[in-house]
Amino acid sequence: MSVGDLVTTRGAAPIVGAWDHPLREPNLEDAAIEHSLARLAGAPGGALVERAFRQRLRLKSWQYMTAVTDDLFVAFVVGTAGFASNGFVYAAELHGGAVHKKFAVTPLMLGTQVSRSSAYGRHRFAARGLEITIDNQEGGRRFAVHLDTRTDAGGRLAADLVFASGASDEHLALCVPLPGGRWNYTHKFAAFEVTGRAILDGREVAFRPGRSFGTLDFTKMYALRHSVWRWIALCGRTKHGRVIGLNLVDPTPDAPVSENAVWVDGKREALTGVHIDSEGEGAYWRISADNVEIEMAPVTHVEQRVDLPLVKQRLRHVVGAFSGRVRTATGHVHDLESIVGIAEDYDTWW
Repeated sequence: MSVGDLVTTRGAAPIVGAWDHPLREPNLEDAAIEHSLARLAGAPGGALVERAFRQRLRLKSWQYMTAVTDDLFVAFVVGTAGFASNGFVYAAELHGGAVHKKFAVTPLMLGTQVSRSSAYGRHRFAARGLEITIDNQEGGRRFAVHLDTRTDAGGRLAADLVFASGASDEHLALCVPLPGGRWNYTHKFAAFEVTGRAILDGREVAFRPGRSFGTLDFTKMYALRHSVWRWIALCGRTKHGRVIGLNLVDPTPDAPVSENAVWVDGKREALTGVHIDSEGEGAYWRISADNVEIEMAPVTHVEQRVDLPLVKQRLRHVVGAFSGRVRTATGHVHDLESIVGIAEDYDTWW
């Protein structure tokens, strides 16, 4: 009996593949994985224990989004690892680099709601003076976002934003295997038009059509005990006025399909041979791939460090201006000049 889009028989391996739209029921939680209690799945009375351990202690899920306009970059996340949940929001002023931020970690699912999919439902984090609500609409092609927090510096950061994509835009959803008998499902898109407004310490910042852009990362992952990666996400206009977005990860999982992609006016093309390098804090980042050469000049950065009995995490986001060029399969060269996005340096034990 079918129980979802990825796992058609409970306890089996998920489908490995890629789609141009988010899956409505990416039921990765029904997949079998290798773990210390896996043998209990077939034992009398053991299935409930095995499932609770696997889904509560090994499954991570989050939705991270960014929005950028002429002088402000905003990023936020709602996520959970079962035994702990995470929410954060930050805004970086692009002229001067001032950062307004709030990070929070709560036990279990306290104040946290994470939908099973990016195609419907709601993600919400509400705890410790931080409220983030993401409504997934139109099958995962449109998102309505509400943010409200008292920042670490005592100011107020609030926003009401709409992320919209066209009916013919090509999103990217994929499911791939990870080492150690684990799995990852993700929905990425880097070509949203963003509208709405943010309030930053009493100052209103408008996100106007045609000038404001956004990215999305929804992920469900039976993650490895230790995970390390560098990741790039950006969206803006090329020198010739095309809307371009990039999603790149290094190292790229060894799988038949990859999340490395470029979007040009909503049309997606796969990228291969991705390498992301940085010489250290404050240095330029260099991003290369087949037909891609880009550098990122840092504007500012934010960090989150977590040191708990079950979790140790170092998350560093560098907000920066990306310049260079991308050559697509048609032979067109798309020149980037100071398109603002993020470079993530991630290292976690959990």
